[in-house]
Order: sequence, then structure tokens, then C-alpha cells
Amino acid sequence: MSNAEDTQNSSSKQPPLYKDPIAISVTAHAKDRLVNATSFDFAGAVSSLPLAAVEFTSAARSYPIVFSQNPPYSPLCITGIKNGNNLFVDENGQWERNTYIPAYVRRFPFLLLNDGKSDKMVLGIETTAKRLSKSQGDPLFEDGEPSAFLNQALAFCTDYNRQWEASLAMAKTLDEQGLLIEETSELPLPNKQTLRLGGFKVIDESKLNNLPTDTFIEWRNRGWLGPIYAHIASIANWPLLVYRSNSTALHTTSEA
Repeated sequence: MSNAEDTQNSSSKQPPLYKDPIAISVTAHAKDRLVNATSFDFAGAVSSLPLAAVEFTSAARSYPIVFSQNPPYSPLCITGIKNGNNLFVDENGQWERNTYIPAYVRRFPFLLLNDGKSDKMVLGIETTAKRLSKSQGDPLFEDGEPSAFLNQALAFCTDYNRQWEASLAMAKTLDEQGLLIEETSELPLPNKQTLRLGGFKVIDESKLNNLPTDTFIEWRNRGWLGPIYAHIASIANWPLLVYRSNSTALHTTSEA
């Protein structure tokens, strides 16, 4: 995953959920509109999603939160135990009620892109988004100028990228302090089978507890302790995720 999960070039892989994002311009999008979101089917085939540290406390109620195995150790919320299956989006494209929807999902189809000429970031949009329309929804431009709606989207994406950079800084420090460790565990499945979990990192709680006092206070002052403890608590959601997967499978089978 690249800087802010969004920065891309011709040789890089597109960030999760995006297939063909382009920079927004009055030339290309003068008549485009965006209808209100009624479905999250675009996120139905992802089993993990980027999650900023500021979201950990809210997300920890529903998802396991982990860090990617390789630098920059991106924080992720786990939404499924099988690739290509988000257990929180149903067959009608509805996100599970009373569960936190990550900001990464809520900003779709917008994102920030490198302008390709400098380090400047510009607002982009996913060209395959079903919400794009020529006749309905909020206009992207009005009288040749960005609409209030588009400016709100830019503000949201800008804040998201700022929070994401702060999250990567936290993850980098956790790794430098030796707190990020690779986790491998097994969870029981029906028919005496087991699910082996791995390929991600978690915070070693024992090492956290042995941090020097001045480091602990510094992290408290930087607002990291809340997200750190939320991450640790979220690990208890793995069995719930397996249960959700089994319940979904049984429900599908009963309808067949």
C-alpha cells in the first residue's frame, strides 16, 4: 500500500475499491453529478480495509484491527476471513446495521491523487462508480466552479489523508520500539476444522507494558494510547468474525 493509500503512478496497483480513478476537472466533469449512496456493494468483495488510528475506538466494537505485515505497517480493519468476501455487506449491498463504516469506505468514490507533475495532491474520482450520473444528484461543478458538494468532498479526503499519515507515523514508531510482532493463531471451525490466521502484525501488550515511563507519557500526549488499547481489545473480535462467517454460510445454505 502506498503513501496515504492513494498516491499512484502508472506502475502501481490501484488502492482497494478503486479500479480507474482520475483527477476531477471542469473539462471532464462539468456535467457530472453524484447521487446519494444507497448501496455498499462496491465494498462487498474486500476482506480488509485501511483504517486510520483515530477510528480505532469506534471500529474496535466490530472488527479485528491489525497492521500489515510489511512497511509501512498500514492499519487495517478485518471485514472477512476469506479473500473477496466482506461479511458486513449483505446481498442487497447494505452494511450491517449498528457497525462502524470506515472513513475509507465513506469517502468513495473520491480520493486524493498525485497530480503527476509535482508533489501536489488533487481530488480524484472513481470512473466506474455507479453513483455517477448526468441527470440526478449533487453537481460536481456549478457555473464552471467546484460546487459546495465537491468542496466538502475535498475537505473530507484531505482530512482523511492527514489522519492516515499520522497513523503511519504511529505504526512506524511502534515498529521502531519493537512492539509490532507477527501474529499467527488458530480458531475452531465447524466439523472439527480450524482456521489459521496470519500474515499481519499486532502490538505486543507485554512489551507495551514495559515501555519506559517517559515514552509512555509521550505517546499519551500524542493521543496514541486510546488507539493502541482499542487495537488490543479488538483482537477479541476474531471469534465473532468466524461466527459471522459460519452464520452467513448456514443462512445461504438454507436458502439454496
